[in-house]
Amino acid sequence: MRSNIPPGGAPPNFRGAVGVTRDSIEGVDIHVPVYSFNETHYLSDAYVTPGYKGTLFQLTGKVNQSSFRGFSTGEVIFLGASGSMRGGDDWEISFRFAASPNRRDLVIENISGISKRGWEYLWVSYADDEDEATGFLAKRPVAV
Repeated sequence: MRSNIPPGGAPPNFRGAVGVTRDSIEGVDIHVPVYSFNETHYLSDAYVTPGYKGTLFQLTGKVNQSSFRGFSTGEVIFLGASGSMRGGDDWEISFRFAASPNRRDLVIENISGISKRGWEYLWVSYADDEDEATGFLAKRPVAV
């Protein structure tokens, strides 16, 4: 992070927070590492029942609960499937997935030992705190 300050001044210490205003922390959109992949499978007409289609519908948006295709629990989300009948004998179905890495041993200011699975959100609670060097009202992380 870069600060431009007048000569002799000191930048406020926002303790890693981004988009700090007088009343809140606005944050910023970031790019998260994601690997997207598709798989195409050919299934018999007898296998692709209304119940099977319903199961695909129910699984869409869900995250893996055990290792899957070399990824750890929590890293892969099922984005859905699409397909069509091929000549009356079988179905061509494409399955869409995305993977985001699990994170361990994250540190936010003085809070350590933070872990999160790939598709979990990480929320930080802040308390008001004055930066003694500048007198600027800053925010201090108090819980994750």
